[in-house]
Amino acid sequence: MKKLIALTTSVLLAACGGGSSPDSPSASLTERAAATDPAASAPAWLDPLTLVNPYIGTGIGFPNPQDRPSGSLSGSTYPGAALPFGMVQFSPDTGYGEPNANGGFNYAKNVIQGFSLTHASGTGCPVHQDVSILPYPGTITTSPATDITRYQSTFSHGAEQTSPGFYRVTTTSQVSSELTVARRGGIGRFTFPAGANPNLIFNVGRNAVPGSNAQLQLVGSDGVEGVVENTGVCGRGHYAIYFHGRFNRPYTSFGTYRGATVSAGSRSTARVPQTGGWVSFAPGAPVELRIAVSYVSIANARLNLQAELLTDFDSMRGKAGANWAEMLGRVRIVSNGKRDDEVKFTTALYHSLLHPTLFSDVNNEYIGFDNAVHTTDGWDKYATFSGWDTSRAQMQLVAWLAPKQGSDMAQSLVADAQASNAGFPRWPTANADTCMMYGDPGAVIVANMHAFGATAFDTAAALAVMERGANTVNLRSRDCETRPSLSQYLDQGYISSGPLGAVGNTLEYALADAAIGQFAGALGDLAKRDLYLTRAQAWKAMLSSSGYTQQRSANGTFVMPFNPGAGNGAFGNYTSAMYTFMVPQNLRGLIDRLGGNAAAIARLDTHFQQLNSGNGLQATLSEAIEQGTPWAYAFAGAPAKSQAVVRRILNEQYANRPEGLMGTDDLGSLSAWYVWGALGLYPEIPGVGGFVVGSPLFPHAEVRMGNGRTLTINAENAGAAGTYIGTMAIDSLPSTRTWLPLERLAGDTVFDVVLGAVPPTPAWGSAPEDAPPSFDVPRASTPSTSFSTSFDDLLQQPDWIDAPQAQAGTGRMETSTRRIGALHSGAAALRYAGSATDATLAYAYNRVFDVNIPVTASTTLSYWIFPDSSQPNSRFVAIDLLFDDGSSLRESAVVDQNGVPLHPQQQGLGGFLQNDVWNNVQAQLGALAGKTVVRITVGYEQAGATGGFSGTIDDLSITP
Repeated sequence: MKKLIALTTSVLLAACGGGSSPDSPSASLTERAAATDPAASAPAWLDPLTLVNPYIGTGIGFPNPQDRPSGSLSGSTYPGAALPFGMVQFSPDTGYGEPNANGGFNYAKNVIQGFSLTHASGTGCPVHQDVSILPYPGTITTSPATDITRYQSTFSHGAEQTSPGFYRVTTTSQVSSELTVARRGGIGRFTFPAGANPNLIFNVGRNAVPGSNAQLQLVGSDGVEGVVENTGVCGRGHYAIYFHGRFNRPYTSFGTYRGATVSAGSRSTARVPQTGGWVSFAPGAPVELRIAVSYVSIANARLNLQAELLTDFDSMRGKAGANWAEMLGRVRIVSNGKRDDEVKFTTALYHSLLHPTLFSDVNNEYIGFDNAVHTTDGWDKYATFSGWDTSRAQMQLVAWLAPKQGSDMAQSLVADAQASNAGFPRWPTANADTCMMYGDPGAVIVANMHAFGATAFDTAAALAVMERGANTVNLRSRDCETRPSLSQYLDQGYISSGPLGAVGNTLEYALADAAIGQFAGALGDLAKRDLYLTRAQAWKAMLSSSGYTQQRSANGTFVMPFNPGAGNGAFGNYTSAMYTFMVPQNLRGLIDRLGGNAAAIARLDTHFQQLNSGNGLQATLSEAIEQGTPWAYAFAGAPAKSQAVVRRILNEQYANRPEGLMGTDDLGSLSAWYVWGALGLYPEIPGVGGFVVGSPLFPHAEVRMGNGRTLTINAENAGAAGTYIGTMAIDSLPSTRTWLPLERLAGDTVFDVVLGAVPPTPAWGSAPEDAPPSFDVPRASTPSTSFSTSFDDLLQQPDWIDAPQAQAGTGRMETSTRRIGALHSGAAALRYAGSATDATLAYAYNRVFDVNIPVTASTTLSYWIFPDSSQPNSRFVAIDLLFDDGSSLRESAVVDQNGVPLHPQQQGLGGFLQNDVWNNVQAQLGALAGKTVVRITVGYEQAGATGGFSGTIDDLSITP
């Protein structure tokens, strides 16, 4: 147990070993139900494949037109076949580049102009729709490039069938088109009516962006290949995608076209716009097309086809369904009696797992940001990150459920930054940045994914990229500046003017700096952690006496006139009312500056009078910057109000119909928010693994986490009447905490809540110590000669709650403030509790405070400890100090006032600590002069015993 400070948060606590009687008040809901009804031990889990409705988000309009006018926006999703994070999305197109149907499919239209191989789910601008393929039962006489309406098919939604990984439609011309996919390609099976002339049109010059170059080559008697050029989202950037396809039988005739010119018998086209070709087949059996893509070359597309598509259609469809069943099955639910809720949840989970998309080929090659071909050493390269949106909640969900893919996604962003020698890209499409949106979201994504379990990537390189982007002025990723106006942010501490919103970018950079700080801390670099967490307070410079964030000039004055509900350039496309609460790293600090809990709650109440107002003083929850605001109530001591607002959002802003999303889904951003809200958990704080606790929507849910453990969520009275948490327990231990650290889920965990129709009195989770953590200017960033806390003052609350530094042979240890039980002074103390399970050696050390205290010849440590007699090992606990050289107090020769070493085991054996009374421990630290205390921990350690330990620590001080 040497140099504990070098250990990282990857050393996690294991699950508690104890249980409880089914008759005990602390017994879990599952235990009590199973005791009275054996069938209750086997919940009726729903089949996720039957609950996905891919049409949600394909309609133009809003779930609640009372908030915003109908007909002005859609979720821009697509209904076709895809795999989780797959390279190919084989889906029907009702148009190309159609406004408000950026997924290629407008539910209100009854025509299909093609089935293309690439789509994005929920972008705000047209993108992709590459390699359009259209079956046609007639004769090609005019150019589909200029006369597409002649060849498009009409259909009705009653003739469609869709499920994860599969799509089928029969058009009014009686052509049946069936689509399914592998990771890098798909199979189309096209059945033509008897007597028809089967044709497949490759309208490769038609995609989401008019005027794109393309090239087609017909190979032999059964092959097709080529390349399509396109831009990234919103017409920014540029990429090329290559394809290679094979038919199940030879074509009998063919031709190509360019513009309005048709060339029957031609096999190839130049690389130009408005081009394509067709192949014709003899009537008879269905035509099957196996087609793969690559962003590197046609040769790689051939390799992808050979590796993944040499199977029959039905087998591939079955594999695609099984793939989705396994992925969606990582979060299982039991019915709450509302079918629409079940469909909304499962579809939201489905939409959350479509992006980012695979970008490397079966030979591990991919095209980099430097336009050179790179080869991974076995990890998968991913692309297309809607960074500003998905950094809030979606990427955390991916990392939590699928850490292998999440780690590869983080490594992909690192590779992009390294190839361009810049910071992280903001909104990369394929191998280009599009410069879209604000902030430095790539840094936030990588920190969040690491915090939620996706840790298998080059973390040192990632931190280097983060720092380069955060400190280098005019740094560019391809054609996009990593942090515009960075010089102002570094010199002034805020941005006074700039091209992308002075206030908005100040808050975004502060959020990114918070994520960088947490990431650095997780890697063990406390100095960088403190540096960036200090920079993360830049939002304070923008908060005016109005109580809103406001543009500030270079001379420090706030710009007038000012209307917090009106959009202006300082906030990008948004308003101060929307941005002010976007301080998830330090909501406690914001609340204090707004005048305290009551003032902040009143502001939030006004804000949520409308949920999706479309800018103004009320909320616009379809925008990413507002996604964390409903959870801010918990930081102000009013978690019941968060529970009420979140339930309103789930009920009113999502629907089981095509107009079912309150805005563009932004590659799963809005969908992931629904998943979190329905589970009653939300990843609020950037770079920190943990959740604000809310009220679950379903009576039972089971999450198979990426660490291989299971989180079971039981919510008594879930459903229409169950909105407010009355009581909560974690592994049968009652809790009023509104923050659930991810470390608490290191083992199989049972999370029980009892819900009610009205908030309880007193309100659950409303005490100051129940609030989630906030990160202000770190205490450790400034050297201090002393430290003291009675755990009453909010400014002296622990930096870490129940946070393991290291453990072995024990269950998880609690170290958190409590206002109940034994108190030495004041109204709160630090509670410790845990259980030793290994008689050979058991230890648990939890982080509590980060500090910066140089030790002098006269420095003294003092604390009071109250071991409980109810547990056999309660005396084997001590305060431990970690020093800047990696050593610890317990390893030193320092003894207390009774001559007992300060190691927890020696304290327990020393004979001076008594159970059920307050014991004072004092020690002179002068022998350690020259060292600096960097962390205060609470430690249990004992060899040769098992059993529980619990007690209370109060009035801790380090004085000169």
